[in-house]
Parts: sequence; structure tokens; C-alpha cells
Amino acid sequence: MQKLARFKILARRLGGFNVDIFQMAQDDAYARELLMRAQDVDNETLILLALELSDALGLLEVGEKPKPVLKPAPPVAPVAVAAASSPSKHFFGARG
Repeated sequence: MQKLARFKILARRLGGFNVDIFQMAQDDAYARELLMRAQDVDNETLILLALELSDALGLLEVGEKPKPVLKPAPPVAPVAVAAASSPSKHFFGARG
């Protein structure tokens, strides 16, 4: 709310337009219009505040997020098949 109040004062003082902060907080179309008008004003403070408010109100368009790059699994050593296929004397422990 503090940013909205500051935006209202700067928009009136520097941009020459009035801002209804309650409508701006509830109506996305109204907020977008005012934030675009503020970005056209030749004042860095007002432009930065407009961008901060756009982000805070969730109005910034976010591009497609890059897909995470999956690393290939490390190669697995081949399992010794000969040990598994040979008959064993011990089925239930050290002494069988």
C-alpha cells in the first residue's frame, strides 16, 4: 500500500494524472493503463516505481521459463553374470 500511495503522489506531481489506488489494486486493466502512462513520463523514479508495482500486482508478463537441462546418468558398470550363474554351496549363510 505504501508503494501505491507513493505512486499516486508521484503520478500527480510528475505525470499530471490522478490515480485511484483502490481501483488500481482491484482492476487489472485500470492498473495496466496507469502504469503504462507512468512509464511514458520522463522521470526515472516514477518509471522504477511503476515497474515495481507491476511486479507486485502480478502484471508483468513472464516469458516461457526455460526447461531444465537434464544431465545423463553416469554409466553403470556391467554386472558380473558369471558369479550369478555358477552354482553355490552356500544358500543360507557362511555355513550351509
